[in-house]
Formats: sequence, structure tokens, C-alpha cells
Amino acid sequence: MRSARRRRTPRGTILVVGILLLTLLATLGTGLLSSSMTENTVTVNDVNAQRAFAVAEGGIAHARRVIAANIHTTSLTSRLSGATSTAPEVALSGLSNYSGLGTGNGTYSAWISNNLTAYNKSPGYAADAAAASDADNRVWIRSVGTYRNATRTVRALVDFSSVLNPPGTITLIDGTGADTATVNGNAFLVTGNDTAAPTATGACGSVEGSLYGISVNSSASLTALGNAVADNQEDNITGTGGTAAQGSYANNGSISAGTLQSVANALTPGATAIPGGSNSSDYGTAALPGIFVATSDIKLLGNGKGYGVLIVTAGFEMAGNYKWEGVILVIGGGTASITGADSKLYGSLFLANTQGGATHVTLSGNGGAYFSSQALCRVENLLPSSTIIGWEQIG
Repeated sequence: MRSARRRRTPRGTILVVGILLLTLLATLGTGLLSSSMTENTVTVNDVNAQRAFAVAEGGIAHARRVIAANIHTTSLTSRLSGATSTAPEVALSGLSNYSGLGTGNGTYSAWISNNLTAYNKSPGYAADAAAASDADNRVWIRSVGTYRNATRTVRALVDFSSVLNPPGTITLIDGTGADTATVNGNAFLVTGNDTAAPTATGACGSVEGSLYGISVNSSASLTALGNAVADNQEDNITGTGGTAAQGSYANNGSISAGTLQSVANALTPGATAIPGGSNSSDYGTAALPGIFVATSDIKLLGNGKGYGVLIVTAGFEMAGNYKWEGVILVIGGGTASITGADSKLYGSLFLANTQGGATHVTLSGNGGAYFSSQALCRVENLLPSSTIIGWEQIG
């Protein structure tokens, strides 16, 4: 009986098949590794780009604070010095390759330019005429953020018409009629010359330049104010331009009633309500100023003191020996009086008739209003120092 023959596989076949399998696996592995590396690179680049974008936004925020903090001594026009229509941007001092987030976490650089027609891309806002002269408190800030191998550029149109940047110690904003005033006696004082905050605690910055004593925002209001101030009272209103007769009150309005109303609306929800009527209570402290709101007629008097931001939506009077350090915003009917034996405001007072009609201020007795950048600096964290009204990513 024949035995079956064993089939023999040709020598080397298994080796060839093994090599082919190894080659296939190596090819697949290389492809997967390459794909994984590519995905990892894309992810890393995306993360770096996001961080560069965040760094660039940090540059915008830093630039806004730097400009706002020194706006009384270094105006927007001063910062635009050297700008031309063909080279409108000016580098912001101290913000070149700024490592604000620590070593290795990126840098940013920031530039400022005026909102010229060719660069004004925010509908509804008029443009300035000259590259080196600001007329509307609005400028562009461009910031370039760099993180590792990524760079991103953002640009913001910023409005610095803030209550922290008042045109005058007392700022009157027209309603539907010209601002009016009642001025009695010859002992009151309104000065736009920067005055140190009486309470050192919490005060910041240095005594700087000067503002108008009283600012209005129309020619009719300027005429009405001039008629209300007698010749022998003119030297009781001082500031930019000297005494009132020399121009220390002026048509220099840069903040609208709508802007003031918007600020009040934004601050009121977090404000502490205070009672109307005659009130001699203390509000806030120099170390911890606050935001307060009175929704009915209020008369601050006696020996009380207030620190912070006071919003009044009715009539306002400060009398007796009351002292307030900070900002007072009076909206609604837009009437305010500073009277009494020794009542004093250090900071700024804004009045706007948001109901229609004329704004009215009364000055008499020994009352006084003193511009104080230190008192404003103390409350700057309570108030918006600027507003972004246009924004774009350009790189």
C-alpha cells in the first residue's frame, strides 16, 4: 500500500509572507504615527493661537487702563503726537513686548491711532478729521499678542468719554433746554484746579493738571451760565483758563445725557439704596468706597461724609458741613445745589436732565466743588473708565 506523499512548502515562502506582513504593519504604523503627529501639531497650533488671541486681548485691556489712568495729564491728542494720515499709529509707551503674564506665557504690544475715516469701521460713529488731534474721545487701540509660534492681532474702537474723565468739576448736560444756574453770594468756590483728596487713605495718583470749573455742552447754556454769574463772582469759578471771566467755564461737553443714563443704569443694580430727605449719615469709607443710589429728593447735611459714587435720580442738595469724595451723578430732573456752611465735594459732579427740560445748578453759601483726580482714582474700580464700541480681529 502506498503511503501519501507530504506536500512541501517551497523554502522561504513563510519568510516572504512574514516580511510582507511586517512591511504592511510598519506602513500602517507609520501612517498612524504621522496622522497622530499631524493632529497633535494642529492641536498645539490651535491652542497656541487661542492663547495668542487671549494675550492680544490682554493688551487691549492693559492699554485702556494705562490711557485712562493718565488721561488728565496725557490727553488722547498728546498720545497721538507724531501720527500722520499715512502712518496713523503711535506705539503706547511701556507696552512694547510686554510680558504681562509672566515669562513664557506670551507678550503683547499695543498702538493707538485716531478714528480717521479710512480706519473707522464702526457704523454710527463719526470719524475725526486729523491723525494727530482727537476731538471726540474715541481712538483705535491695536494689540498684537504672541505666544510661542502663534501671533494674533485685535483692534478695538474705544470711547474714553467716561465719568472718570470729566470735562469740568461740574458738568452740566442739556436736556431739551439750555442749562441754567443760580449763583448767590461770594463765598462759594468751584475749581477745576486739581486738589489733593482730603483723606489720604485709599487716594491714589498724584495731583495733576486742571479742568474747567464748570462745563456745559451748548452755546446757549454757556450764555445762560455767563448771565447767572455776576462780575464779582467770576473769580469764584477757577480752573483751565483762569477765572470764569477768562474761560474757566466753557462749552466743552463731551458726555451725553444718554451716556450718563447708561452709566447709572449699569451701576444701579449693585448700588446700596439710601433714603431721601434730610440725611446726615456717613456712606462708605476711604478704604472701602461704595456705590449708592437715592431715588427721591435728598439733602446731605450735617457733619457726615461719603466716599464713592452717588447716583441721584431726583433733586440733590449738599449743605451744612457735609463732605463727599468721589463722583456724584444726578439724572432725572437734573437739579443740584451745593450750599451750606462748609459743604465740599472733592471729585466731580455730573448733572443731566434725562426727562426733558433744563438742567439747573445752584451755588451759594460756603459750598464748594473741587476737582480731585486722587478722589476719582480711589473709585476708578467702581466705574467704567472706557467703553469698547467697535472690535475686530485683523490677524
